[in-house]
Amino acid sequence: MPRIAEILEKGGTRFEQRVYTDREISYCRSKASPAIHFAGRFAAKEALKKAFMSAEVKQVLSFSNIEITNNDSGVPQVHMHYKNLQFIDLKVSISHNSDQAVAFALLRL
Repeated sequence: MPRIAEILEKGGTRFEQRVYTDREISYCRSKASPAIHFAGRFAAKEALKKAFMSAEVKQVLSFSNIEITNNDSGVPQVHMHYKNLQFIDLKVSISHNSDQAVAFALLRL
């Protein structure tokens, strides 16, 4: 998480727009500690990219085309902004404390 916090402090608007959707930015910025929420979503996107690559479904995915939102219960939801990937069942879990964020992704073809 310190790495994400440092990037955000050094003018992370460009980083935010390259990696996150407008909804994700709004959500993270609305929190008391935005950096840990940005880090959690970054970890989730990274986990999803690796899951797709290891399943040999897709080798190149843009972080900004992967969106992580929360349902009404706070459970993370994955939205893929790729037409040919919307049929895949995706699950992601994000955990964090004040210093670290970790995520786990599962895709079912």
